[in-house]
Amino acid sequence: MALLSKSKLFPALDEFFGTTEYTTKKLKAEHLSNETYGRDSMIYVWAGERRAELEAFLTRKGFRVFPKYSPGGGRTEIQVSYFKGYHWNE
Repeated sequence: MALLSKSKLFPALDEFFGTTEYTTKKLKAEHLSNETYGRDSMIYVWAGERRAELEAFLTRKGFRVFPKYSPGGGRTEIQVSYFKGYHWNE
C-alpha cells in the first residue's frame, strides 16, 4: 500500500474536525506535530477522546495509522509519504 502525502492528510483532517485550519495552516496548525525518522515521516494529531474515531476515519481514507502508539493517549500517529520533517537530517 502506497503512503498518502501530508497534503492529502490536511483536507481529511479538515473534513473530520469540520474546519479549514489544516489546509490553511498546514504543519503550523494547532494540535499537530511531525517527525521524520530516516525515511519514515509521521504526523501527530491531538484528537483527545475522538482518537479512535479519527483513526478509523483516516484508515477508511487510506492513511496508515498506528493505534498502538501511546495507548490510552489522545494523540494519533499517522505515517505519510516522506518529507523533510522535524529531525529529517539526523
